[in-house]
Amino acid sequence: GYTQQSNDISSGINAEYGGRLSFEDLRQGFRKSGFEISNEDLKDLVERFDQDGDGALNFSEMLSVMAVLQKNNDDKSEIMKVFNVMDKNGNKRISKFELQHAMALYCDTHFTDKEIDDIMVKVDFDNDGFISFHEFARCIHLFKK
Repeated sequence: GYTQQSNDISSGINAEYGGRLSFEDLRQGFRKSGFEISNEDLKDLVERFDQDGDGALNFSEMLSVMAVLQKNNDDKSEIMKVFNVMDKNGNKRISKFELQHAMALYCDTHFTDKEIDDIMVKVDFDNDGFISFHEFARCIHLFKK
């Protein structure tokens, strides 16, 4: 379904600079995932979610796209699968290191410590320095609005 395809899209995307996903990065990511989308629809998607107007999608903008693709499939187990991929040591929480590793793996770019800290501030609602599954799921749901 859409959830698996959006997970495949996120892992198939290759951002070339600064954690930003260009139109071409997105087109290739969708194609690699087997998700068929026309160039016109993809252009509309980028225009809809490109909040800063730079013609590319950053991490939070891509989360919004993934959330919309998943809107009809809100299965908690699918969100848990994505969480577990990021939770490398299996301790049921994502550390800054694990987040940085996941972003390097899926966006093919190195996020600075400050960029990771900025993401953590937005996602770590209880400020314990980790992202719990509840926080991760809540973050996905916030991007759906």
